Amino acid sequence: MKKYLLVLSALLFVLTGCSKLVDVQLDEKVTVFLSDGSDKKVQLIATDPEYIMLKAWLEENKADWLSTSGRYSGGVYLTSGNYGIQVTDSKVVLYSSITDKPTAIYAQEIERTDLRALKDLGK
Repeated sequence: MKKYLLVLSALLFVLTGCSKLVDVQLDEKVTVFLSDGSDKKVQLIATDPEYIMLKAWLEENKADWLSTSGRYSGGVYLTSGNYGIQVTDSKVVLYSSITDKPTAIYAQEIERTDLRALKDLGK
C-alpha cells in the first residue's frame, strides 16, 4: 500500500509540477518579425487589433505553460521585455534569450483559429 501511495504522490507531483504560471507583459510597442531570415517586420502599438488580441490571450493564458527547449520554426516572432514570443499555427513559444541565439523555455498549445490575425501578419 505504501508503494502505491508513493507512486501516486510522485505522479501527482509530476502532473502539477510540469506546468508553469507565466506572466508576460507586452511593451507598449513591439516589433513583429514576419519570417525567418528576412528583414520583414511590422511595428504594433497598444491600439492595434493584433496587439490587443495577443495581450488579451497572454492575460487569459498565464497558467499551463509547459517547459521546453530548443527552437521552433515558422510563425511570427516578437520581442517584449525579457521574452521572445513566437506564435505558430499550433503553439505559442516563449524564449528566455532575445539575443542572437534564442532558447525556448515554455510553450503552450493553441487552436489553429487562436491569434489568427497575428498569425496572418506573416502571410
